[in-house]
Amino acid sequence: MAAEIKINPIDLNPDMAIGMAIPIMQGAGAIFNMNYLSIDQAYANAKNLLLTERGERIMHPDFGCNLRSLLFENITNVLQTEAEESINESFSYWLPYIFINNLDIITQPDTNTIRINMVISLQNNTLDTRSINMTLNTQ
Repeated sequence: MAAEIKINPIDLNPDMAIGMAIPIMQGAGAIFNMNYLSIDQAYANAKNLLLTERGERIMHPDFGCNLRSLLFENITNVLQTEAEESINESFSYWLPYIFINNLDIITQPDTNTIRINMVISLQNNTLDTRSINMTLNTQ
């Protein structure tokens, strides 16, 4: 049986940018590098959500995953569960169009480091995926 893939119509227009790429840098012939595919913009939005602390965005005090605040907690299995719940809750509220295919949270107590490895895709197109690998530490 063939799988139906839904492509966002805006992805079919190569001349229309959807948003800015992360990290924000000056592009060739443009002020900023731009994203032209929905999955690339979803990656930028997901990374922005992961890096933002709650209360950091003006007019959106609940936006963010609060991951940096977990760095100063004792690294236990409970911490991993809290981080996973915070990520899943934030994504389901702020980015419901993103499907988290895989989420691995690796803690390193000796260096007070949390590594987050996740694979995301769009809800209506799980074939195109992007990997997000982040390291949070106190340095």
